Amino acid sequence: MIDTDKYEGTWKIHGMEYWKHWYEGQCEADTNLIHDAPLLLAEVERLRERVATLESLMEYIAEDYEEKVIE
Repeated sequence: MIDTDKYEGTWKIHGMEYWKHWYEGQCEADTNLIHDAPLLLAEVERLRERVATLESLMEYIAEDYEEKVIE
């Protein structure tokens, strides 16, 4: 599970002031988000794989159930 509290407060504006603050490290939430982007992507991919596995399992259970009901 990813602790998303450190991403709260990301800036919603853009422009030179935004980048000036980000560069100076005054926007820690944005810096955390940029730094952790690869980790967040890996978590999304892991969860997608898990969902696919669960979908396959549910299809298998449903097919087995249908076969028993038909008999």
